[in-house]
Amino acid sequence: MKTSSRLLALLALAAVTPLASAQTSEPKPDDLLRFEREDVAVFREKFVKADLGYTPQSRAEVERRLRRIEQANRPLAPLAFRVELCRLAALADNGHTVCLDEGAARGTCAAYAVLDKKDGPGCDLRTPDFTVPEFKRVPIGFYPFGTDFYVSQVLAKDVDLLGARLLTVDGKPITSIQSTLRSFQGGTVPFRDLGATAVLNSPDQLHAVGIVRSGDAVTYRFQTPSGTTLERQFKAADSSREDWKRLPPPEHTPWPLQEPDKFFRWRDAPEIDAVVVQLRVTVDYGGVKLLDFLEEAEANRAKLGRHNVVLDLRANGGGNLILAREFFTRWPDRVAQPGKFFVLSSRRTFSAAIASIGYLKQAGKERVVLVGEPPGDRLVFFSDGRPIQLPHSGLFFRPSTARMDYQGGCQHYDDCHVTVAQAGHRTAPFDIAGIDVNQVPRMPIAISSLEPDVPAPETIESHLNGTDPGMDAIARALGKPAKNQS
Repeated sequence: MKTSSRLLALLALAAVTPLASAQTSEPKPDDLLRFEREDVAVFREKFVKADLGYTPQSRAEVERRLRRIEQANRPLAPLAFRVELCRLAALADNGHTVCLDEGAARGTCAAYAVLDKKDGPGCDLRTPDFTVPEFKRVPIGFYPFGTDFYVSQVLAKDVDLLGARLLTVDGKPITSIQSTLRSFQGGTVPFRDLGATAVLNSPDQLHAVGIVRSGDAVTYRFQTPSGTTLERQFKAADSSREDWKRLPPPEHTPWPLQEPDKFFRWRDAPEIDAVVVQLRVTVDYGGVKLLDFLEEAEANRAKLGRHNVVLDLRANGGGNLILAREFFTRWPDRVAQPGKFFVLSSRRTFSAAIASIGYLKQAGKERVVLVGEPPGDRLVFFSDGRPIQLPHSGLFFRPSTARMDYQGGCQHYDDCHVTVAQAGHRTAPFDIAGIDVNQVPRMPIAISSLEPDVPAPETIESHLNGTDPGMDAIARALGKPAKNQS
């Protein structure tokens, strides 16, 4: 299973290294109509039927909307076609069931080729017959705190908006469009709101669902931290080389948000008799092996004589659950009682990071205290699946073909991923030719909840003033005065 870490490393690189789309000529309307109908047939057969997240009700809704495309007399505009299929993927209500941009999809496929130990792209790839443009962006970024959206990044000329709460989009109150924004992403409501941030600054996506009047500009109304209400229009433009300002400001950046390019970090925290271990990914990355880093952090804890561990997974979007699961299972035995583990999570905590919490909690029981916010997925979800590409549009989708049951330990299912399945049970198909499924150790997870024992949500105030609600809550739980590290 060593090559699995290479898969996730390639995925991480693919997410920030999009590949250019092949140049194609624009088809005639009759040809475009035929292309879309044929793409719908492939989408239905290879994606919808393969994905385990859909319920009978959501499958029926998907089918109704696919038939509407097939029975239309005119084709959809390519961007509208892409938006509609992405929203149909979200109807699976599963965070891992997604439409992918081309860079991420091709990187994923290349990683599968490595695991398969075969030459080739790893997926059935083809050159599109018509161009689907990339979504345009306006130069502003949002982040959800609670159920509200706040400005988290802007160009220097709009720095007065940092920390402002979004009130309206082209005159529509945010509360009136929230359900539409959440229709672009499956999963829990907080995770859907995280996905909505990629829609809020995309005028053509907002235009495709009737929220804004133009696909080139958006007018927002805000309430600033001082209470002032103001309105400002943003136009789509390439701002990648501009001077961006972000929250929190540099002079108020707490330790968890420092060194953003460093994925594995630890520090001594004598004020709470602990070491703080931060994992931003669950893969071997940048020449550092995850397991080696964890062993080093634990060795330093023992050397320093600290009795507690803080494991910060708030920015961990996942990776390879196999790499360190035996470490997490054995870690509580290496920390003498009454020492505790405090695990920090947020809506960004996802996939393999949730599995890590599960293994640690299962082993340490009440000694493992969950702090912060619930993670970005449920105890039972679906994942994996090789990307599929539609033949004419070239759009990519990744179905979820294996169950992850972290509540019942997969005792009642025969469609679980082999890594967490019960011994003797059938499993979901394992689609990697280079790995012998019979050699993969089965380590089920069964815990009762992912809800925090100590709620400590991130807030806009904490991002403005550089405090850390999670670490403050841990200090209070230990009877210590709050002391944020910066």
